Amino acid sequence: MIGLLIGGLHQPPEKERKASKQAQRDYLALWLRVLDEVRPDLDTAEAKITVCAVPVLTVVDNAVRIGRLGQRPDRADRLAEIGSALLLAR
Repeated sequence: MIGLLIGGLHQPPEKERKASKQAQRDYLALWLRVLDEVRPDLDTAEAKITVCAVPVLTVVDNAVRIGRLGQRPDRADRLAEIGSALLLAR
């Protein structure tokens, strides 16, 4: 799904394209809610810039899609550490 959202939104039929775009908006909204919990000092614009500018989404997406990373027992903890470091950096 992430690959489709990143590079193929022009290819599926209209109904699926709209659903994919909505899924992308929902995914961004989820990250914004998470960031708001740990960085309430950011206004909405700053939060959007932070979520979109830092590579945390790419790191998490790639870690989920790359098979060998899924075998690491500490994957969730490491992703939380990496994500926190990226999102909390000032």
